Amino acid sequence: MKQIIALLTLVALTGCSKKTASPVVASFPTTVQTMEAQITRTPNVVEVVGTVRAKLNATVAAQITAAVREVAVKAGDFVAAGQLLAKLDDRDLRAEFDRAKADYDRYKTLLDKQAATRAEFEAVESRYKIAEANLSYVQLVAPFDGQITGKSCDVGDLATPGKPLFTLDQPTEYRLEVNVPESQAAGVGVGKSIYCVIEATGEKCEGQVDELLPASDPVTRTVLAKIALKCRQPLKSGMFGRAQLLLGERFAIFVPKSAVHERGQLTYVFVADAGHARMRLVRTGKTYLDAVEILAGIQPGERVIVTGEVSDGQPVSQ
Repeated sequence: MKQIIALLTLVALTGCSKKTASPVVASFPTTVQTMEAQITRTPNVVEVVGTVRAKLNATVAAQITAAVREVAVKAGDFVAAGQLLAKLDDRDLRAEFDRAKADYDRYKTLLDKQAATRAEFEAVESRYKIAEANLSYVQLVAPFDGQITGKSCDVGDLATPGKPLFTLDQPTEYRLEVNVPESQAAGVGVGKSIYCVIEATGEKCEGQVDELLPASDPVTRTVLAKIALKCRQPLKSGMFGRAQLLLGERFAIFVPKSAVHERGQLTYVFVADAGHARMRLVRTGKTYLDAVEILAGIQPGERVIVTGEVSDGQPVSQ
């Protein structure tokens, strides 16, 4: 029995001593296309955000205190100059006008008969003219041809002087109003051409500085610039836009979009170094057409891989 156990142990030890040879797989270089990272001159473009507004717009408000008796339009309606927008309650004003007119007629007769003084007549005449003017304010009309963009009154509301009741735009010409930082305002002047991007339509259209305020805002330290737009797509007041200000030139490194990869929150490129692909984490800047600005991560003179599927450490050939 002991001999059998010893024989089995010997066979097991003999089997364990044999090793299976692993096949050797040759790693062939992947052919890639590279470009040298170079510092180049590029326009120094600074974007400032703003709001699209109609060049001609108005806020219609009451000039007297009275209840709204009639509203003739609604938001979105197109109106002509002089068209009725709303009527105010004129009963008290008409009664005041009738009394003032009766006094005016009476004192005019007395003055002709030399039964009243010139001062008394002029005081009555002044009250009459005020009553007549107040009566003319009961009708609110459109100041120009345009579109009603806002209505903030209904029948029965109390209108008071200065309280906005309607907003009106002339939808033929629009401007992008932007607040330019003081440090960059020197590069903006009346008549200068500026490209603008309208977010809602996606259109990049040409604009021209139409108006530039001569003083800066002491709170925001910005200067208001109004840029007349020449867009093919229809615009509306309130749209968001960006003005691209060209402020000289600067130096930067650009690589093709195809060379930049993203994984989660990581942005990286591959460079060819000593026959191998090396991954470099980068920080990108602005994008121009098919080129991406590299702010940090690669140095001038390095060969950036622009085409070819590679991984970090993989052999490559150019």
